[in-house]
Amino acid sequence: MSAVAKRIELPVEEARVQKADDVLIHVRFSPNAEVFTIDRLPEGVAPKAWFERLFLNAAPYYRTLSNGRGFFRIPAETFAAI
Repeated sequence: MSAVAKRIELPVEEARVQKADDVLIHVRFSPNAEVFTIDRLPEGVAPKAWFERLFLNAAPYYRTLSNGRGFFRIPAETFAAI
């Protein structure tokens, strides 16, 4: 038997190289799906409200990870507009 290695082609959006000015925001969720922690949380804003605002304005830049985690990789221009 022989194994043939097959190259996996990623969609253009996935293959995009991260720019140095992209903003990364990590999110962790509790088992009940509430936002446990989120980066760059503005003062006076609840974690859930910040996540919802980011998701409404930058959903294409959100990636889900395992174990109740996720992250946004938002271009700096888009983040500044949010």
